[in-house]
Amino acid sequence: MSDALAPPTLPPLDGWVRVSDATDRPFELGPVSVVARTVVYEDAAIRERVPATADGPWRFLFASRLEIRPHTPPSKALTKLVGKRASAGFRSRLEARGFSDVRRVESRTLRVRVGGGGDETDSADGEPDSSGAETEAEADVVRYAATVELAGVELAADAYLAVTPVDGEFLLTGGAYPREVRGGDAETAAGLREAIDPERFREELFRVIRRVG
Repeated sequence: MSDALAPPTLPPLDGWVRVSDATDRPFELGPVSVVARTVVYEDAAIRERVPATADGPWRFLFASRLEIRPHTPPSKALTKLVGKRASAGFRSRLEARGFSDVRRVESRTLRVRVGGGGDETDSADGEPDSSGAETEAEADVVRYAATVELAGVELAADAYLAVTPVDGEFLLTGGAYPREVRGGDAETAAGLREAIDPERFREELFRVIRRVG
């Protein structure tokens, strides 16, 4: 069977740039396998507002479409297992981007709309999305706290991972952003404080979580 899998659709992402679009088999679930199509975006606009020495991982987000092969009917046990594997993979992704001391803080469920993609008819790349069909689903959302260091400045960071079962597939959405400056080089720290807006960062990430399709 071909690994061809449609990428997840996201709402318009002004100021973001796609840095990766890949298909892989992230893990096995006993007799079945999981194929994932993952897109990763980074906040390009914020890099223009910070000192050049502090150019680092900053804000990123990703979305994955997971397909179970052969097709397996959804169940609470399967959703729990996918969530556990997804959480481990998200931690690895954060660590690969320089985040440390990653720890789970809280979890919640969130009603989301999936299948429609953009806010109206736009896809993440600004092209019309003619699918139009939307359904409501329930996502399991986990918040993590972490630390990241940029140019000798230590920052506290928040990260979120959402796992949404829908139509026999799973949608994973997540991302991370700096929350506050803890200390370090005074000049660089001042520049970073001006660029950090954690409330807006969170709202924009949850907008994607609520509208991925």
